[in-house]
Amino acid sequence: MKLTNLTAVAFIGVLSLSACTEKYVVDGTWKEGAGKTVYLQKKVEKEAQVIDSTVVAADGSFSFSLANKVDLYEVNAANEAKKVILVSDVPVSVTIAMETRTAKDSTVQEVLAIKAEGDEQIAYENGYDLIMASAFMSLGKMFTFSNILSGEDKSMSIDSAVAVYTMIEEKMQESMANYVDSAKNNYGVAYFIKEYMIQNKSFDEVEAAYAKLTDRVKQSNPGIELKTAIDELASVSVGGTAPDIKLMTPDSTELSLYSLRGHYVLLDFWASWCGPCLREVPNVKAIYEKYHDKGFEIFGVSLDETVGPWKAAIKKNDMDWHHVSSLKGWNCPAAKRYNVTGIPRMYIIDPEGKIIAQDLRGEELAKFVAGLYEK
Repeated sequence: MKLTNLTAVAFIGVLSLSACTEKYVVDGTWKEGAGKTVYLQKKVEKEAQVIDSTVVAADGSFSFSLANKVDLYEVNAANEAKKVILVSDVPVSVTIAMETRTAKDSTVQEVLAIKAEGDEQIAYENGYDLIMASAFMSLGKMFTFSNILSGEDKSMSIDSAVAVYTMIEEKMQESMANYVDSAKNNYGVAYFIKEYMIQNKSFDEVEAAYAKLTDRVKQSNPGIELKTAIDELASVSVGGTAPDIKLMTPDSTELSLYSLRGHYVLLDFWASWCGPCLREVPNVKAIYEKYHDKGFEIFGVSLDETVGPWKAAIKKNDMDWHHVSSLKGWNCPAAKRYNVTGIPRMYIIDPEGKIIAQDLRGEELAKFVAGLYEK
């Protein structure tokens, strides 16, 4: 699935990748790029770092020599165009081209663009396209429901919107399942599982997808990184031992999750600005008041960034249980360790520190906790 709409392409250069025994060599040409610099970059903690650069020769040729390791790199053509390429034992060709694009206002522009071809590259991009399509679908869904509820969009009812997006989501899930099945021998699927499925799917779904991969993919660099991520996810899934959390309380004293060992604990990731979190508070509060005398504890981890709103929300909502925060928002180390990508996120931990349930809310949460004490 390619999401491109090129109106015209004038070829300027071709970049090819070939594998040799010792190195993966990137050879390329940029016919009109003589004297310009081509950079090879790699993302390190979300920042692009230049790992090599070369000046295009008079005949338009240039090359890079890379370690014999499957990995993602970014080709940067003189800071005018960039493209992520999957370097592997399968050749990939990248074309640097002047592309004619027509804007919505019919304005025609000539821009420098980079295209990549090759079986592994295409498989990687197919997965990336699915991730982007899912993100745009979620964004569209959010705006659609917001406009309907605000009265700005009277052309569709809530029920109609639910039906439409349910159908779209089912088609999206089908496309993703088909992608994993068809690309199980491609390195790109390992990146798809790690970057999308681990963030958005259950542990069982992630494990099932990993099981489908061939040994070729599992034993590659992205496959090994994926397995490491899955092992980390296992420890914060049902059946795993909950990792400790040591953060500061509103009174600036350090509190450890492990200090509550011996009790059933509701680990609750939330924030003062999170509407769904605050709507769940009355239910959580009722459970706490009913079972706290029997040993039930709550360990709230706030993803706030400033102390004022955090303390105010605790006081306003009478959240009379344990609270900690790093005040680093989504960069909270505990949230990262527990793979928290949305809130509220809740875990129930038994007295031995094992996770016995997660992502329960409302009546389901109340029934589960009741079952722990009213046997």
